[in-house]
Amino acid sequence: MDIFTHALLPVILTNAISKRSDWLGRWGLVAIGFAGALPDILCPHLSLEARMTSWSHDIPCWIALSILVILVAVFTRGKISICLALVLSGAYLLHMFCDAISGGVDFLYPVGSWTWGRYWVDPIWWIPLDIVCFLICYWMFRIAPGLRLRKEAEDGTSNGG
Repeated sequence: MDIFTHALLPVILTNAISKRSDWLGRWGLVAIGFAGALPDILCPHLSLEARMTSWSHDIPCWIALSILVILVAVFTRGKISICLALVLSGAYLLHMFCDAISGGVDFLYPVGSWTWGRYWVDPIWWIPLDIVCFLICYWMFRIAPGLRLRKEAEDGTSNGG
């Protein structure tokens, strides 16, 4: 899949699932999007073969990143919540899963070899998935809040406010 879907999908899921967002902080959703795109940022690739030999698309790198963000959360005393650290780790893992269903990933490279996946999501769908993710984000963060504010304003004026 493309980097846009990798970045936006965990943001969409987090926003849809999380009703209480105080653990996110001011830049939490941006950090989650960045974490979702991070494997491709750390080791860019243009072919499936290059992805299979990418050190950023494997379990050892994910474990190292997870330990790092959890330690940052513990030692910054609340600047980054543990919950956010776990979601950042999950966004990175979701990227690897999405790549696995979009051609495959060698989950143990370079320390071993455990290749899994196939083209369950054909490359012809990658750009349409990017567009759908952009549209969902636009709805979630632009249109829906505006509609909510408009409804609250209408309710306030109709209630004699």
